[in-house]
This record gives sequence, structure tokens and C-alpha cells, in this order.
Amino acid sequence: MVRDSLDRTSDLSQKQEQAAETQRQNPEESHRPEQTSGRFNAENEDPAGSKLDFLHWCKLKFEEEPESWSLPKTGADADSLPTHLRPFTSPAEYQLVKLTYLQLLQSGYYWGPLTMEEAHQKLSHTPLGTFLLRDSGQPDVFFTLSYQSEDGPTSVRVLLNNLLFNLYGSQKTFTSLFALLAFYTSSTCKLTEPYRRQRPERLKQICRRAVVRTHGVESICTLRGLSPDVKAYVFAYPYCT
Repeated sequence: MVRDSLDRTSDLSQKQEQAAETQRQNPEESHRPEQTSGRFNAENEDPAGSKLDFLHWCKLKFEEEPESWSLPKTGADADSLPTHLRPFTSPAEYQLVKLTYLQLLQSGYYWGPLTMEEAHQKLSHTPLGTFLLRDSGQPDVFFTLSYQSEDGPTSVRVLLNNLLFNLYGSQKTFTSLFALLAFYTSSTCKLTEPYRRQRPERLKQICRRAVVRTHGVESICTLRGLSPDVKAYVFAYPYCT
């Protein structure tokens, strides 16, 4: 059975996460990151050079998804990303995280600015292997995976280096966060079902995953009977998880 490093590294990851959560809850004790040369500024350059070289993440407002789905917004609204500071090393990294974030919003199991304590409370009575994604408490990490392990709720950071995702303590890397989840939710690994924000899940979301699972995302464009809006809805989250 592939165990990888979910359990081996979770204790250290949780301790660091807990320390970061404490610091985030006491902002008067934290210091603003120094400007780092070579970092990519996701906002427009300030002519006076006064803007710091990191992205200010906008606070998410989780509201009930409207019944009629529409294409993701463009412009400033599309640039709203999770709730903490994280320097980007390149434009490519910024675009990768932005795409990942927009797809996570369609997944149903992304909980945004959830603390470790809140995540563990939600998972405390779930079956073994149930998981969710949330914002990391670490200022230099985007996302954290929280899951129900044999020892109870556990959290491990999702790292992003050189445009590759991996779990903290693991050397196995993936080109996307969803490829990482697909691997760890395989039959030989420990993750099972995502813990979604909406329960029961909407039928259209279940149908979307069924279409991807049955036909493959490469065949969506050629499938007959699908309107452009339906195809856009499928491509907004083209994964089986």
C-alpha cells in the first residue's frame, strides 16, 4: 500500500501550521514581509515604485452559489485570490495559482480561510480518508490539505515549487493540485471522499464529474448535444474528484 508521507510529516506540518495560525490571529505581533528582489508583482507596477512586491489577497465572501451557473468573471473580480500574502516567483506561477483557485471554487471541497482547528472540527466525525482543501496558515504557502487519518484529523501543507505541487515531506511532485489529489485518492492511498461545503451536493455537479469520468475531458468539445454553456461548465472543473 502506498503510504507516501501523509502520516510521517503531518505532526511537524500541524505544529508549524498552528504557530502560523496563532500569528495570523495576532496581527499586531507579526511583521510585514520585506520586499524581495526578483519577485513577480501580480498587480500593475507603481510608477513611484511604492508598491510592495507581493500580492494582496482579497478576502473571500462565501455566498450560496446561484442556481444558474455563469462563466467566471473577468478583470478585477477574477483576480480575487485566497486570503493571505504569498510572493510569486514568476508570471507563470501566478497564472497557475490563479487557475487552480478558480477551479477549486467549482470543486465544492475548497473551504478558503478555514483555520486548522475549524477544519479538524468539521472532519472529526467523518469516515477515514475524508479530506478538504483550505487556505494555509503559513504566509509562504497557498493551500493546506486536511484529512481524517487513523489518528484523527490531520493537516499537511501543499507546497508549490518550480510550478510543481507536492505534499510537505514528500518528494513526489505533480503538475497540478488536482493530479496530486487524483494520486492520493487512488485505491492504494489513504484519501477517499472530499468533504464538500454543500451537502447534499447539487445534481449538476455530480453530472459534470460523471461526464468527465465517462467521456474524458478531451472528448467534451466533440460531444453532440452539449451547448456551449454546458461545455464551459464542464471545463470549469474538468476532474473526477
